Amino acid sequence: MLVISGCSGGESAAPPAERPAPKAVDAARLGTALLPTPQGMQITYGPETGAYSSLKATKQGQEALKKATVNKSGCRGIGQLDADRVGAAPAAVVAYSSKSGSISQSLVATDTFPGPLPKGCGRYEAMVGESKVVYVTKELNLPKHGDQSRVFLTRAISGGKEAQIGAVLIQRAGVVASLLVVGAEIKRKGLQELARLADEKLARIIG
Repeated sequence: MLVISGCSGGESAAPPAERPAPKAVDAARLGTALLPTPQGMQITYGPETGAYSSLKATKQGQEALKKATVNKSGCRGIGQLDADRVGAAPAAVVAYSSKSGSISQSLVATDTFPGPLPKGCGRYEAMVGESKVVYVTKELNLPKHGDQSRVFLTRAISGGKEAQIGAVLIQRAGVVASLLVVGAEIKRKGLQELARLADEKLARIIG
């Protein structure tokens, strides 16, 4: 079984000087900006709304992070929000899956935003129990969305098996939209379309 827990959790760069999240954007309002169920997929988790640190998905991610040992500490959680820094910020989370893969989305009212791919983190390793996972990551140059956005594509290799992980991050008016896509092969066009749809729906809620 391919283990991908090593890329969960979050190291993030210093938050940029962005506009604060509007007071009206609470967790329930964020929940209305989540994407609908993609064609051919079904909901496997959520939707759940509330304080980010109290969400079941956040706690599970933190537990997975504790079980992973990364050979380059600065490479942990590339493209993921830092739960400790985000804290109890309003959030909404949902996850979908099909036989071919999964998509999880979170919307968080925070100015914390992951930085670019750190130097030396194009390839690193993680141990989860007895399993070694090799991660090969690159940042994709795709059209920008919101106030700022980033997209990462990672190959996760373990025990002769491979999965791909796409991470899409968009910040708009103090709200961060994060999408994590896992499958055998992740297409650039698919990530680009997800980013467009997520930003369009977010823009309707917060402007």
